[in-house]
Amino acid sequence: MFMYKPRMVVLVTSLFISLMSFAQSKPAYKYKVDLKNTANDKVKVELVPPAIQKDEIIFYLPKTVPGTYSVDDYGRYLENFKAFDKQGKPLKTEKADLNGWKIFKAKTLGKITYSINDTFDDTLPGKKVFEPTGSNIETDKNYLINNHCFLGYFDGMKEFPYELTVLHKPGMYGSSPLTDTDKSAESDKFIADTYNRIVDNPIMYSVPDTSTLHVGNSEVLISVYSPNKKVTSSYLAENLDKLLQAQGKYLGGKLPVQKYAFLIYLTDGAGVSGGMGALEHSYSSVYFLPETDPGQLTQFFMDVAAHEFFHILTPLSIHSEEIQYFDFNDPKMSKHLWLYEGSTEYHAHLVQVRYGLTTQETFLKKMQEKITNSRDRYNDTMPFTVMSANVLDKAYKEQYGNVYEKGALISMVMDLRLRNLSGGKYGIIDLVNDLSQKYGKDKPFKDAELFDEIEKLTYPQIRSFLDSFVAGNHPLPLIESFAMAGVDYVPVQESKDSVFTLGGVSLMPNESDGKLTVTNIGKMNEFGKKIGYQKGDIIQTLNGKPITAQNFSASVGELYKTAKVGDPIEIVIERKDDGGVAKTVSLASQMQKIPIRRFNVLAFKPDATDEQKKLREYWLKATE
Repeated sequence: MFMYKPRMVVLVTSLFISLMSFAQSKPAYKYKVDLKNTANDKVKVELVPPAIQKDEIIFYLPKTVPGTYSVDDYGRYLENFKAFDKQGKPLKTEKADLNGWKIFKAKTLGKITYSINDTFDDTLPGKKVFEPTGSNIETDKNYLINNHCFLGYFDGMKEFPYELTVLHKPGMYGSSPLTDTDKSAESDKFIADTYNRIVDNPIMYSVPDTSTLHVGNSEVLISVYSPNKKVTSSYLAENLDKLLQAQGKYLGGKLPVQKYAFLIYLTDGAGVSGGMGALEHSYSSVYFLPETDPGQLTQFFMDVAAHEFFHILTPLSIHSEEIQYFDFNDPKMSKHLWLYEGSTEYHAHLVQVRYGLTTQETFLKKMQEKITNSRDRYNDTMPFTVMSANVLDKAYKEQYGNVYEKGALISMVMDLRLRNLSGGKYGIIDLVNDLSQKYGKDKPFKDAELFDEIEKLTYPQIRSFLDSFVAGNHPLPLIESFAMAGVDYVPVQESKDSVFTLGGVSLMPNESDGKLTVTNIGKMNEFGKKIGYQKGDIIQTLNGKPITAQNFSASVGELYKTAKVGDPIEIVIERKDDGGVAKTVSLASQMQKIPIRRFNVLAFKPDATDEQKKLREYWLKATE
């Protein structure tokens, strides 16, 4: 999954596996979702279940789903749960927990009904669901169906087939990687062989705006909902085609999927979560992005789409048992987010420079930004395997975003070292392809054995690297790694230029209200020390103007346009005292300019050796 907030990038990935043949002989969950008769942004859902063999059973909606690394409790959005026996008589039910409903006399169960409220208009207290992982119900306009929001399962019965019938008005089209087996103009039927598979295949209904591309052996659907018609699927397809063709070449011309779908919801307002981005699935990805000028949207969309599409490598073709047998209500997390998300993010940028979609200098700038972000915003000494395995715990969750910063850098350093050891012939994409051949979509690896398998495929030096820098707490060896390809790395570069600044502190938005919190003061400059920030301060106002993550950049820009050295400035913050009580504090000072210091500067060495230049070519240029 990719998620953007001002000054914050979080990426998140769907960790489901591919569709398999549907076992017609096995009893199935038979679901009906009625989009014809919505009311108050709610959809009626009906389930005829497979035969239940227990007197009592619990029906669940997920607590979390793979790829979000977030506890979202989708049961919060279910209302009016009812169970009936085969004669239509009500059965006794009771709430088991936030996401579960216990049904009594379950052997007689004939039908379940309930309503689902959408997450896009969430007014409930507590955490908001990131839109690409949620649901939208806009009557006769758009219905975004992430199936984990609408469909549930019985305890111990996730491996049964699912038949999903969706009733809709004529003119509405359901875009999905699944195939509609019903030829009716007002109903669709989708079939999957397990709960994991149906959840892994979202559907977006709207008046159709779709385009299709062909990449290698695969058909790629692009479906767009743009409320004011500012962006069309044909425009995005035209721009996306070059990227997808490059990705196809990067992967050797043959993709591990036959059909893929980009489901793109564009919004003309802010979402309740405060974020923008995407959620990846095995055969599709769902996007929640601003409906802005197409030219402004394109590069951001391309970067996100490149990342999402590469998830056909990991975790589709390479994943652990924790993912293959994911427990939606008591999940056990894999240790290898550095691979699932970090390597995917690295591939997304490397493919663009290798096939001429961006410059080598731009690629270095991206890596430079990731170094700075990883060290300013996150704990650089926290072992990645530990963070990954415990990512749902509060103490580790705040470090999750680093898989797309330092995680990408881990893959970059591995790539350089692999190519150095192999004379340029073998890089991380070759390692990923070899792992895909060894495992594949239906064969998981054991979490504790992955490093052993990588060592067998590569070199003992790579195993030492993984032990020290992925499972260990050591900072990445950037200077010596960049030097292999003739790249200078300067941790701090002084400058004679000076600019206005608000202190050089790191700010991150709160999930609950979008307010900005001071998360790191390690690089606080002279102005920041003078005004007196403390870690944990929550910014309320800037010169009397309320500040949120959404308006911060524009508000600061307006201030700098007219500011003069010596002008008064007041930043009101919320700060907890020693007893944990939040108090409002006014921080006042005068505007001043601070000499510019550039961090983690990367540049190609003008006097690089022939050996360094050769390795750089293997690294950054296509070999075809």
